[in-house]
Amino acid sequence: MKRIFTLIAATALTSAAVAQTVKVYTGHVVTSYAAEALGDANFNNGTQLTLQGKTFSTSDIDSIVVDRSQAAAARTMQVAYANGNTWVTVSGDVASLLNIAVKGDHVSVVAAPETAEEITYALGGTATNGSFYMDGHYKSTLRFDNLNLTNPDSAAVCIDNGKRINVILADGSTNSLTDGAGDMQKACFFINGHAEIKGAGVLNLTGNTKHAYASDEYTWIKNGSTTINVLSAVSDGLHVDQYFQMDGGTLNVSGTKGDCVDVSCTKDAADLQNGQIIINGGAITMDVAAIDVKGLKGEKDVTINGGTIKATVSGDGSKGMSVGGNLLVAQAEGATTLINMTVSGTTYKYTDPITGLPDSSKCRGIKVTGNYTLSGGTINMTVTGKKAKGISIDGEYKYLGGTTNVVPE
Repeated sequence: MKRIFTLIAATALTSAAVAQTVKVYTGHVVTSYAAEALGDANFNNGTQLTLQGKTFSTSDIDSIVVDRSQAAAARTMQVAYANGNTWVTVSGDVASLLNIAVKGDHVSVVAAPETAEEITYALGGTATNGSFYMDGHYKSTLRFDNLNLTNPDSAAVCIDNGKRINVILADGSTNSLTDGAGDMQKACFFINGHAEIKGAGVLNLTGNTKHAYASDEYTWIKNGSTTINVLSAVSDGLHVDQYFQMDGGTLNVSGTKGDCVDVSCTKDAADLQNGQIIINGGAITMDVAAIDVKGLKGEKDVTINGGTIKATVSGDGSKGMSVGGNLLVAQAEGATTLINMTVSGTTYKYTDPITGLPDSSKCRGIKVTGNYTLSGGTINMTVTGKKAKGISIDGEYKYLGGTTNVVPE
């Protein structure tokens, strides 16, 4: 212990002349300190070592290394997955706030309630039996940089803290997440919180138990270079509570047994844009075949101001777009709105699970419970099947502009 103290003290004295990093190894977690910012090293009867507020049990320390490598960036935790040899590196300034556990290639972290600055969790590498779990009380950033993660038992990535989660797909990266079949997870990639997705990378999702992606609050695709591919899902491709907004990027959904994009209301009716879908730009391509399946499904209003939507949907009772409130198709200044749909199927007959009475769902290109307003853009639609229709509305239809080959019946 005396030798460790002397090493750290000597490092602090020389750090002004030569940039050095102090690394504390405990299992597969490395805590990284820039020597010049290290401050005092406090010992407690030789059983504990405290650095920048983080207290280590000396019995847990495998080694302390001093070198001239770059210290971890401030407020970061990095996970380098490598089948059976996954390592976590955490910056010393936030180490005291994070409870980190590494078991094989499964990594979990819980941030303390007193966390008051955003922490970035950067994930990369490959694991065929791994996962990432994060909980906390403050907004965070989640960065994927060539991450290939499969969890045979549960979700691949689960974020549980209920705050704004900034999801960044590193520029030029390709990332793939796959979950296991038959467990209780809601999705392969689940976020309890407000998800804002950006970055010029690619994210591939496979949902083997339920949804490929799900969030308990809004999901907002903000960047024009983001690409999300849902390769398959036992239920919905994207299942979002509160609202789904897309300002740019590319979303491709195929191979789902449920809806491609399903947006539901939260329990709080006062939540902003509750149950809505808002498309301002980007490109959505949907290709799905299943009974009573929908391409876009919004429990409340759907507003399309720009972007390209292509849907190939087939199955009895299927719908290219299902709107529980009002539908507005417009074309914002400088934008292009194009909707191409091919929908096929006949009537789906079933027993209502609530009333126990026979019921049915007819095939529709677009089904609107409220009013439908077309004020811009182009809609091309082909709908085939016995008793199938192009557009069906329960409210009023208002035409203000745009081009369509199908009008409501």
